[in-house]
Amino acid sequence: MLDLDNGSSSTYTTERKPKKQKNKRIPVSSSLDPITIGAKRPNADKIKIVGGSGYDLRQPIPVKYASVRDRFLDARKNFWTPNDIPMGEDKLQWNTNKLTEAEMWLFKTNISYLTAGDNLVPDNLVNGIFQHITANEMRQYLRWQMAEEANHVESYLFILESFGLDEQGQGQIFNLYQDMPDLVKKVNWNLTVTNNVVNLDAPIGSQEANRALVEDLISYYIFEYLFFPLGFSQIFALARKGKLRNTAQQYSYIWRDETLHSNNALWLIQQIIRENPEVWDASLQERARSLVNEAVKLETLHAHAVMPDGGILGLPVKTYIKFAKFVGNNICKNLGVPSLFKIREHPMPWMSEYELNHEVNFFEGRVREYQTGSQLSWD
Repeated sequence: MLDLDNGSSSTYTTERKPKKQKNKRIPVSSSLDPITIGAKRPNADKIKIVGGSGYDLRQPIPVKYASVRDRFLDARKNFWTPNDIPMGEDKLQWNTNKLTEAEMWLFKTNISYLTAGDNLVPDNLVNGIFQHITANEMRQYLRWQMAEEANHVESYLFILESFGLDEQGQGQIFNLYQDMPDLVKKVNWNLTVTNNVVNLDAPIGSQEANRALVEDLISYYIFEYLFFPLGFSQIFALARKGKLRNTAQQYSYIWRDETLHSNNALWLIQQIIRENPEVWDASLQERARSLVNEAVKLETLHAHAVMPDGGILGLPVKTYIKFAKFVGNNICKNLGVPSLFKIREHPMPWMSEYELNHEVNFFEGRVREYQTGSQLSWD
């Protein structure tokens, strides 16, 4: 457990323990199960989001969870690549010293942490989550999510390449977070819950395994619903001042993807609880609140590390932290647990200019049209 209350900035490291021998296996369907000749087609009544048994996970029908299938199809329509967005304006600003030292520092730490973060998510899916999922349509969605996360990492690389930074210069920036204790704490916070699932001495499908799975899913829901938007807000604040607008466009597309990922994560958490209500007891609900509280503390430490002088023009640290608490309260509300913070109004309402709304035109009408290969239009 992280000690978040002592104000220490010492590094926190995670050592992966040897994987323990699992208890006797509960009969749960696995994609590693051998093919049985003459096996019947899966029955929709038997399919479960986790812990399903007696059917072949490779079968794409019947589709039991239609909303998951719809999310996959929607995400596929909206695939984009970093090269879709020209970076000439940002390259000129970067190479003609149009950013202050504080703004350059904020950008460097921002892209360094976000790159590490976008690598954390698919690693968690592969190592901690995927083996528990026993519904083909959810497995299909998660496969697509992993591809999108890879695309995000490519976006960060493309941004730095477009500035004219060679491999050495890129490497210095991407490695920056590793030298910052408060950013390392944030990364290790998520890695810890991943390893709790990976190294759990309980069979897949058991109540203990499902509890660990829900805790892990909540931590990564927080990651995509809180950590990512807070990170994006740093660049959006610069864009409002006419700086790094091309990078902000890249981030806007990434945020659109992450919004859909967090929507799916919330649905997955809620569906596991619906099918396994015994998991969502008072202790796990309190643990969920604790995870939100820990995340806001980590984000607070992060804010002071990357904005050591109290913020930049248009983004005061105090306001940024209030935004973290505001989002934390929204997470609590979405999970159905009591709020933690006395923040009622959005402290950064200008973020609505960049917020994604999947059901209407993106960015509340500021994008005229989205198709693969198009660009965002800014007023």
